[in-house]
Amino acid sequence: MKRFALILFVALAAAALIGCGGDDPVRTGFTPGQTVEAYNYVHGGYIGQAVVTVTEDGVLDATLDEAFMPHTLAIVDMDADEWTEDNTVYYLQRGNQVRVAKHIAYDGTNYVGTTVGGALIYVEADDEGNPAGNVDLELQLIRNEASMAAWFENIADGKFVLFTEFGGEPQPVTTTSYGSLFKRDSTYWNFGIGWMGNIEALEEAVANYGTGFSLDEMVRRGDDRWALADAVTGATLSDFPDYFGLVQMAVGRLSME
Repeated sequence: MKRFALILFVALAAAALIGCGGDDPVRTGFTPGQTVEAYNYVHGGYIGQAVVTVTEDGVLDATLDEAFMPHTLAIVDMDADEWTEDNTVYYLQRGNQVRVAKHIAYDGTNYVGTTVGGALIYVEADDEGNPAGNVDLELQLIRNEASMAAWFENIADGKFVLFTEFGGEPQPVTTTSYGSLFKRDSTYWNFGIGWMGNIEALEEAVANYGTGFSLDEMVRRGDDRWALADAVTGATLSDFPDYFGLVQMAVGRLSME
């Protein structure tokens, strides 16, 4: 009896994860009504979030998002009188200087910005606003899933702030140069089908074909569209495997019927 139950479970799991389907959503075999999340470092510089729900029909409903990191949230407008070369630092992006606030705080801890070559790092500040350590804040944010999930929650709650001077009045960051603190609802890569169009194509592929594909089965075709084995998606973005892998991470936490 135990052996039969084991074989049945494996069969159901295979049916849920198998990479088949068509243009219509496929039933997966996962327990309906459950929702799981996963977080990972994606796209070479962002924290990605995948929220996967199993609908009442047993279909996977995936929602992907990304949070911008401190080097984006701390960008300031140098045309404003409050920002000068004294209270900002800069990093190089495609050969151009990007100015950010020198003093910031995240979740109640003060950090000070400095540059290493053309790169920016924020390290903890001492009582006078000087560097007190050599741990990059961004590395702290991506150290595990809990820290990445906290970043999503904390920046939405206004816990990332800028200072025009150390110890001055905190300025909570509520927008970025792209509009939102997160890529959904932002203007990030808004040409062609854009970032959002690509993500929607990937999410649709999850619903239509499932997630049971290996990295070798994720192939970018001559027309730039990504295929999952024989299933062709509408997504063209270079980091498709990053995003799809994040959804797979979340799906691995679902329970079977």
